[in-house]
This record gives sequence, C-alpha cells and structure tokens, in this order.
Amino acid sequence: MSLPPIVEFVHDRLTALGNVDDARDMAAYMKTTQPFYGVPVPKRDPVFKELCAVHAPRDGSAYRSGVLVLWGAGLHGNSGEGPGWPEPAKHEKDPTTPRKDSTMKPPVYEGPRELMYAACYYAEEFPEHLTTAHLPLFKRLVMEGGWWDIVDQVADKMVGHIVRTQRGAAAPIMRKWLDDDDLWVRRSAIICQLSHKEETDEKMLFDFCLKRADEEDFFIRKAIGWSLRQYAKTDPDAVKKFLKTNAKKLSALTMREAGKNLDVKA
Repeated sequence: MSLPPIVEFVHDRLTALGNVDDARDMAAYMKTTQPFYGVPVPKRDPVFKELCAVHAPRDGSAYRSGVLVLWGAGLHGNSGEGPGWPEPAKHEKDPTTPRKDSTMKPPVYEGPRELMYAACYYAEEFPEHLTTAHLPLFKRLVMEGGWWDIVDQVADKMVGHIVRTQRGAAAPIMRKWLDDDDLWVRRSAIICQLSHKEETDEKMLFDFCLKRADEEDFFIRKAIGWSLRQYAKTDPDAVKKFLKTNAKKLSALTMREAGKNLDVKA
C-alpha cells in the first residue's frame, strides 16, 4: 500500500532524520508507547515548512483534507506496510502511569506522533483557513490528540487565532466547549486566549476560570493558573485583584501558577 503523497513527503524526510534513541526518549517524555521517528523540533520544523510550500492547499476542502490525511497517518500508520515505519516505543518501565492528581493518560496510536505534529503545523500555517467553520476540525484534533502536546498547540495557535479574530462568532462556541464532557476540550476553552495580550476578553477569561475552578484534575487547575499568569503579563493588577477576591474558590495549584510573578500567595 503506497502512502498518500503528502504523508510520503513527511515520512521520507523524517525517516532520514530519525534517531532510535531520540525516538525512545521522546516517547518516554510524552509518557506513551506510540511510535516516534525521533526528530526534535529544530530538525522537523524545516521539513514541515517545506511541506506547506510544496503541498499548499488550493481551497478550504484541500486544507481540511491535508490536515486529516496527515492526522490519520499519525493515528493509524500504514497497516505496518510502510517501508521503514517506526516501531512502537519500548521502555523498561511503563511510561503511561497517570499522575496522582489526574486520571488522564495519553492515547496510544499506531502511527508516528510526528505525523500528528505535522498535521497541526499544516493547520496553523494557513491562517486564511482558521475560521469558525473549522472549529469542529480542531475540536477533533483536541479530542483525538488527547494529551497536552497536541491540545495546547491547537488551543493556543488555531482556536486562539479564531477566537481573537472572530470573537463574536467564536466566543459562544467556546462557552459550549467549557461545558464539554471531554476534559481536553474544556482545557482548550480555558487557554484559548493565552496569546491575546491586550486583546484578551477579560470578563470571558475570568468567567471561564471561575466556572471550572471546582474541578480537581491537574490539567484543568494548571490551565486556569497558566491562562491567568499569561494575562498578568498584560494587566497584573486585574489578575492580582481576581486572585485575592477568589482565593477561596481557586485551588492552591492555580494560585501558585497564576501568582508566580505577583505578590499573591496560595
């Protein structure tokens, strides 16, 4: 079975650059047994950039197809028939043990995770296609990506761009995401304004933080603190006031994260 051209482009180049030891270390860092080529960011980003130049989408349909073909190869591989397809990572100890303060574990897929990274890079690279119409696509990436490495990029770079540039249409959708059954979707709604700086909708940010403040999972509490800490770089007084006013509602982890650069104690 031959690979789709867009997948073959990435596969051939990452295979040539891959390193077995790096692949094992990357999988261990991500707490997964999913295969990796073993190509770190500084080496793979030039490949992804060339990919976007060679396989630029002609329209929205081609854009969605390009993202999903790369994504699907990362999820399902090539049924073991691809030449030089990376083997699942092997570890002396099980790397998938959940944190004590979270029930979340990364999903394990058969394809190389760097192909999922390629799909995300491709999705981010064409801002003309970052529209509310593609929010269902990005929600799928969040849910199937299922771990912070994918989720945070999609939430900040793709979803965040849409919220910032099409706020009137996107904000109501984020309010629905905030109540979604999937934890990663809820996390995405909380952190979607990470890069908005002066364009942050402060009321929306604070409302979202308070609405999810009673959740106990590490990845939600960390997200709340992270989003507040980022906004504190723009308006520290507003965040300080918010933390002091709501100290009893926010977790100690959230308070520590949000107050790192402020004179506020958990």
